[in-house]
Amino acid sequence: MYKIINNFYRSKYFDKLPGFLARKIFKIFKIFFVETNLKSLPINNHPTKINIDQSLMLKNIDDKFYKPFSTCLYLLELLALYGSIKKEIKILDFGANNIDNYIYLNRYLKNCKYFYHDLPEYNKFIEEVIKKNQLQNIQVIKNLSSLESEIDFVFFGSSIHYVNNYKEIIQKINKIKSKFLIFSHTPFYKSDKNDKDIVMKQVNIHPIINYAYLIEYNNFIKFMKENNYQLISQNKNNLIKNLNFKNFKSFSFLSFLDLFFKRID
Repeated sequence: MYKIINNFYRSKYFDKLPGFLARKIFKIFKIFFVETNLKSLPINNHPTKINIDQSLMLKNIDDKFYKPFSTCLYLLELLALYGSIKKEIKILDFGANNIDNYIYLNRYLKNCKYFYHDLPEYNKFIEEVIKKNQLQNIQVIKNLSSLESEIDFVFFGSSIHYVNNYKEIIQKINKIKSKFLIFSHTPFYKSDKNDKDIVMKQVNIHPIINYAYLIEYNNFIKFMKENNYQLISQNKNNLIKNLNFKNFKSFSFLSFLDLFFKRID
């Protein structure tokens, strides 16, 4: 049965369905992703939108109870623990999208220097927001190669699997000797028959169609070691309710994970 369903989801017929019909189909089958035969992600993948009214988020600067949506529920606690022994924490938020993370972290971590990085048009927009509102402790990084100083944390909040050249990005991070790397809500698999990343089509948020890498776990850990990073903790991420891979091939392991790496010299 799943062979027929997967073929339908992979087709352009699914992409052109009316939204209400696609939602009904999702409620029936509850399919989130399908495997594809693509070798790399399509150009202009992951057509996200940034909130053009960031002032709505800025209103939360003084709200003691404000907590933004995050794919990493323990990010603040982790940074706070590290910050208790450091005069300053430098964190690069890769694929940050809105500035809600900055607002939240900057409220509780007064010694935090926040670096924002996303798509070029987002970077430009957030630069204007920073200037207009005279925000402190935040800087837009347009090019990762421009980072000269050592970064304490690099946070990949459910972002790295949507990027074609993610290994090149990690290698750039390695050059600036970032101390810790956090990958949250990232899909991994293990298989005795395949050690390559698999391109998935995301079908649960129609009419938006995304493609993402299902990353081969062992190869990724090996790659990180080659770039001077050792895995120090791993947790299954259950952020999305009922997320499943029931229509996939039988792999020895398949799940969304949070991985925490420490630099080793």
